[in-house]
Amino acid sequence: MVSCEILPDNDEPQEEESVSTLYVKFINETASEYTITNIQIRPRGSAQISTEPTEPWSGNILPENTRIEPGNHVFFELEIPNLHWSQYRLLVDDGTGTIIVVGENSDLPITHWGSDDRTVGVTLKYDEYAKTILVSGWSDFAGID
Repeated sequence: MVSCEILPDNDEPQEEESVSTLYVKFINETASEYTITNIQIRPRGSAQISTEPTEPWSGNILPENTRIEPGNHVFFELEIPNLHWSQYRLLVDDGTGTIIVVGENSDLPITHWGSDDRTVGVTLKYDEYAKTILVSGWSDFAGID
């Protein structure tokens, strides 16, 4: 095999800079029973390594006065280095105006892997046994669906 790469003066290959801006389509799936009022994230590091969170939750990353009703979505940009992920949690309206935190103890991911565009979806349901609102399903995949 022959390579014709042109190397810089120091003769060492240079690493590609990782793109840190991720364009996200966030969907509150049609099967959801609750409206999302707030999305908060915290970095979790490399997508290839399981790490404990070390940073606090962000503020709301949704545009001001934005709510995501079941079956709707929003677009936003995040600063997540390529091949890294951030965990998210949601604040939802329980239907009476009370805001409930959902997903705080789950590793719900937004991953910057395979593309600079990402589709993230979540389904929120009331769990009769636990008597609380839970994430009953989620998705996180490269590209915009």
